[in-house]
Amino acid sequence: MTPSVSVLIPVYNVEAFIKKCLHSVLRQDYPNMEVILVNDCSTDRSIALAEEVIAKENSQRYKVQIVHHEHNRGIAATRATALGLATGEYLLFLDSDDYWDNDSVVSHWVATALQTDSPIVISDYVVDYPKQKIHQSVLEIKTGREYIQAILSGRQPAFLWNKLIRRKEWEEWNGGFVEGLALLEDYRALIPFLYHVDKIGYLHTPTVHYVQQNSSSLTHKINMKQKRDLEAVLEYLSHYLLEEQKEEDFAPCIGRAYINIKMMLFNRIHVRDYSIVRSIHPEYDRLLSSLPQSTLNKCIYKLQSTRPWGYLGWLLLKVREGVKKVIR
Repeated sequence: MTPSVSVLIPVYNVEAFIKKCLHSVLRQDYPNMEVILVNDCSTDRSIALAEEVIAKENSQRYKVQIVHHEHNRGIAATRATALGLATGEYLLFLDSDDYWDNDSVVSHWVATALQTDSPIVISDYVVDYPKQKIHQSVLEIKTGREYIQAILSGRQPAFLWNKLIRRKEWEEWNGGFVEGLALLEDYRALIPFLYHVDKIGYLHTPTVHYVQQNSSSLTHKINMKQKRDLEAVLEYLSHYLLEEQKEEDFAPCIGRAYINIKMMLFNRIHVRDYSIVRSIHPEYDRLLSSLPQSTLNKCIYKLQSTRPWGYLGWLLLKVREGVKKVIR
């Protein structure tokens, strides 16, 4: 008997992507899978298009549910709703603007999980830019504790969508999806889970295409509520690792995590919002030199985090992004 797999897909205003996403799921050759879509009050044609694809392409006759929130509750609550409906032995999280690489990714994921007897299997993935696709290989790190250090230090991402997770352990160990969190909801859920993982399986073929639109579409505003969310998640992780688990070795990693997240925000917001990001635990900025970042990135961050020179840092960032855009 093949283990059952639950695929959890949040849906919110993704009419440009949902058909490709669902097509990649419903064409899988894996025989024992359920698909759960949670509509977080989309205002476009996302659900109508999803229903169209399901009606035409569900040749495997997978059990497919579409659940509707009564009001918009955000990504964390949407994932929690989907998780609460899951019955599979394994979980796969998939964002509705991304898609799977081929018809056999679930089969390969499950085969690796069974072969390694690991509660989590982490795969390579592809970043889809407008002009090119880049294969991203994941580092093979033996234990969950080591993987946490890699996430907090910026050497590995905390994505959920390139990971097959055994549901029994996830429900017991994960940090929870907290409704209302606007940033780092995946960090909060994943890192406490990883703390208990002694063995990680790896699949070094790409499974997921992570779709990136034009760089201009990635410029966001940050407000004080989002700043508080970010601080709340990192403070929760600090409390969990340093106080609950008494793991003092994680203390430098927590500091580096603040810088990594601030660097990400600086790169995505306008210069007018820099003051909000600067105010996020500036005492950790002294750890910048220990981060696995290029000299240029460190220089940009140093300028962005210094009040008189923020605009110069922003200009350097735009020059760098312009070069990347031409290449991609």
